[in-house]
Amino acid sequence: MLGIKTVLFDLDSTLTNPHFSLDAAHRAVVKRLWEYLGKHGIVMNESAVRSELDAFDDRMNMETRYNRDEWWPVLLAELGLRHCVPNRIINELTQLYWTAYSNIYTPYPDAEPTLNYLKMKGYKLGLITDTDGKPGMKGERLKHLPFIGSFNVIVIGGDDTTRTKPDPEPFLLAVSKLKLDVDECVMVGDKPFTDISGAKAAGMRTILVKRREWGVEESADLTINSLSELKQIL
Repeated sequence: MLGIKTVLFDLDSTLTNPHFSLDAAHRAVVKRLWEYLGKHGIVMNESAVRSELDAFDDRMNMETRYNRDEWWPVLLAELGLRHCVPNRIINELTQLYWTAYSNIYTPYPDAEPTLNYLKMKGYKLGLITDTDGKPGMKGERLKHLPFIGSFNVIVIGGDDTTRTKPDPEPFLLAVSKLKLDVDECVMVGDKPFTDISGAKAAGMRTILVKRREWGVEESADLTINSLSELKQIL
């Protein structure tokens, strides 16, 4: 890609593998609900609720609704359990979710070597990720990243900006901080509906790393299956 000076990355599912983190987070939430409801004589099908939560998590992310505090009343209402769970228990669930998630924070094996290679080649690196729903929470989570020092700029959409991806605002803020033009940047992300569409709206070139199928149209300039393929592209 000619003229590229900076490579911008998404975080979750692009640089870090959310599988084990999400599994731990979902198990923690379902366990707390099961414990509370069981103490009050209400039988809850753990596996059914877990399946619902897995699908619900995907849906909320596709709708760019990140505030977990707002998730739980909606999920419980859909399960027919909202009237059974008081607010004090609902308020515990977000902390349980993120504590469990952050305790198992797993970068993909191709992440750090690729970042190191790009730095060695002279590229600036940026991270554009979205809020976890509460100001400051994503910033705390980023401290667990072993390669957080690799980035020249970090933008948390919804914390550092008014809007989250796919709005172009987070992308344009990163470009502004780097004092570059948008055509000198390429965005690498795994989600067509936020990373790719948002970067395109900002005027950037885009690379989709295909970690999974999302069931939506993909319109990236290039598609790769591993971050290591960037070594042949950049």
